[in-house]
Amino acid sequence: MQNSILIPMGKNPASMAALRKARGIAQHEHSRLYLLHVVEPREKGDVLGAATGAPTHGLDREDLARGQALLEAWWERLNEPMAAVNFLVRDGKLSETIAEEARRLAVDAIIMGTSRRSPGWKGTIGEIKQSTSCHLIVVNEEEKSVLEHAP
Repeated sequence: MQNSILIPMGKNPASMAALRKARGIAQHEHSRLYLLHVVEPREKGDVLGAATGAPTHGLDREDLARGQALLEAWWERLNEPMAAVNFLVRDGKLSETIAEEARRLAVDAIIMGTSRRSPGWKGTIGEIKQSTSCHLIVVNEEEKSVLEHAP
């Protein structure tokens, strides 16, 4: 039983496939959904921060507003609102932030979408698998599972 599911959301069609799959599980098992959008740090002319690896950008109001709007737009596209959904916008490295939120929220599962054409998807998923103790389901744009990992 999946009582809570974390769904990392980006701008790609595979994110919507992951959301549809999670919604199906949530409707059947009455799960709480957490939609997460990660804003990765970007360099803003901070040479010292870039050289040392220190964060060069934190979330500002525009980042939060854009992230919130993105999550709400994906959710509204399903056209089937549910009360048990939370929108989260965080900053950080994608895999680390997903794993951190999964631990913080104590979710039972992470369902994420990916495209095999996306560079680095195996590395990101590998890092998440190693960093979390919850069920991980990765789906493609057609909503077919390409990986399921149960620790």
